[in-house]
Amino acid sequence: MRLYGHILRIQKHIKPTKKSIVAGLLSIAGITIGSAIYAAGFGIFILPNHIAPGGFIGIAVILQYYFPFLQIGTMIIIMNVPLLILGLKRLGWHFLFGTIIGTLLSSVFIDLFAPYLPQLQTDAILAAIYGGFLMGAGIGIIFRSFGSTGGSDLLGQIIYDFTGLPFGQAMMLIDVAVIILAGVVFRNINISLYSIIAELISNKTIDIVQSGLTFSKAVYIITQKPAKIKEAILSEIKRGVTEITAMGGYTGEIKKMLLVVVPHTQVSKIKKVVREADPESFVIVAELSEVIGSGFKSIKERI
Repeated sequence: MRLYGHILRIQKHIKPTKKSIVAGLLSIAGITIGSAIYAAGFGIFILPNHIAPGGFIGIAVILQYYFPFLQIGTMIIIMNVPLLILGLKRLGWHFLFGTIIGTLLSSVFIDLFAPYLPQLQTDAILAAIYGGFLMGAGIGIIFRSFGSTGGSDLLGQIIYDFTGLPFGQAMMLIDVAVIILAGVVFRNINISLYSIIAELISNKTIDIVQSGLTFSKAVYIITQKPAKIKEAILSEIKRGVTEITAMGGYTGEIKKMLLVVVPHTQVSKIKKVVREADPESFVIVAELSEVIGSGFKSIKERI
């Protein structure tokens, strides 16, 4: 608390610049667009098919089953209020600004759009796929704009703050509990299964929106002939190479490890180059979620 209070006192003396104001407005615009997409996906596909994709929005779907007069967005705001108050006390206004904006806009849009959106009571699997995709796209845009929709995200952070339970585990427990509860309430195990599909697709879409579709690989090469391999990579594949000193855990032998990041189309070529230069090399090829920097995505493009 002392640290957060000290940060807030410092922030009071920081004068906003033109650049910070523009960045703030762009962030709010992004949160607004993301919230609209999120609300549309929920209203068109998720709600009409009684899918409860975890979190507070899943709880709201369950509550509306018992209390049809209650509005989903209003319930989400009510459930978030105590969390936001607690979060403000512990984290401060600056840290929760994007969460407050995202929570309010996404919830208001859900209720605002409800009378005007087509409610497609279609095949539940299709509803889970398309609803999960749109909701994930919306949340991804909100995250990219430094916002959040509150709910289990905020609750998970608060649980971590109080108990030390890892954020990811806390969120998973909350979402799993809500999804199981939905199957019990609607007396249909299929509802839980469809909700899991929607949640998985939503999470994957969030990752794609935040990091983009990437097909890059990291290639680690442990070799006794680093100079020869490095020269071949630089001249034939024309990719940068990072040289790292490594030591064998069993033998204690010092070796050189080369790190190369390449598009997936060049993996076969780099393996061929390594095999020809040093057949005894130890090669590891790893999947990457995102690569930012020269030869790949610009840091200005991604932040």
